[in-house]
Amino acid sequence: MHKAIIFLSFTASQNQSIQNCINYFKYNNKKVDEFYFISNTKSSLKHIKKYNQLQLTKITSWNDGMSQILFKKNKKDLLRFLASIPDHDQIEIIIPHFQNILCNYFVNHCKNYLKSKNIIISLYPDGMLSYQPYEIKNRFEYESVLRWIGGLFTGMKYEIFKGPIADPYKCIEKIYTYIPSITIPYTSNEIIKIHFSEKKLIGKNTLILGHYKQSKFDKIYLKKINHMISGFLAKTKDDKIYYKPHPRINEISKDIFYKSILKIPGIEIVLCINEEPVEQLVESIGASKIIASVSTSMINLKLKYRKQISCYYFGLNDYVLPQYSPYYQRVFQKLSIRPLIENYE
Repeated sequence: MHKAIIFLSFTASQNQSIQNCINYFKYNNKKVDEFYFISNTKSSLKHIKKYNQLQLTKITSWNDGMSQILFKKNKKDLLRFLASIPDHDQIEIIIPHFQNILCNYFVNHCKNYLKSKNIIISLYPDGMLSYQPYEIKNRFEYESVLRWIGGLFTGMKYEIFKGPIADPYKCIEKIYTYIPSITIPYTSNEIIKIHFSEKKLIGKNTLILGHYKQSKFDKIYLKKINHMISGFLAKTKDDKIYYKPHPRINEISKDIFYKSILKIPGIEIVLCINEEPVEQLVESIGASKIIASVSTSMINLKLKYRKQISCYYFGLNDYVLPQYSPYYQRVFQKLSIRPLIENYE
């Protein structure tokens, strides 16, 4: 049987999970004739031929948006790429979830362009989505409508849905995951374990990760966080403290959390503003301790570096909806991700 696999991504962290999926196929002698990779992350992946990789334009400015609206370049490039894929007995499309224009459009509208009578849809790990059934309650919520409008103008139609963003259409057949025992199965027939290759981590620095939803913490709680971080840093006495903003915070001047921790007395924070994935950043700066507001990056870091890295979270019950908090606690307990506490004396 001739089989092809098509991966779709839109973040650098997702590319790491895709690489781990590819490693699973390669090192377990799973027969796959061709891998294809479609992304807007400006990254290329090992074990995939260059001509089997399509780099779409990521819309990061008004000019990018107008270009896509006027010329529909991403859509044209995508359809041209699909036309180049030959016949296969089976094609497996592996995505992180459906709450993204590229993934949503591809599964709902591009399958007919693929030359195969046997097409299956699968999921690869993306942060907490493997372990919590996050769902959209209202089809016409604000962000869904924005994606629908964006898809309409760029020619890549986004289908608004209600239900779990990982499997709203009950079409998922396989799930690739790092922790099968606590993975949400949805309608899948098979749950497949993949893993990170463990790497050596050298360094004793601390990395603080920013978060996207800045309004979740008021000034009183930000002061409390500062107190906890100050106590933690006084105890650890690390060489350097680094801060990486959340990738969706476009301007550091709008990062309220960063402005707040700058007020912590007696510490100097080195700002890291680049597109380097957190999993790579910790190696380059030598960070063995992570502080974050329930950042899902901590999950990948613990899976990759295991006991070499310590992760601490704060604000779980403020940042996450109550119905999802137990899922986070279960994963954090499984991976020994600890809460940041008030007193380190």
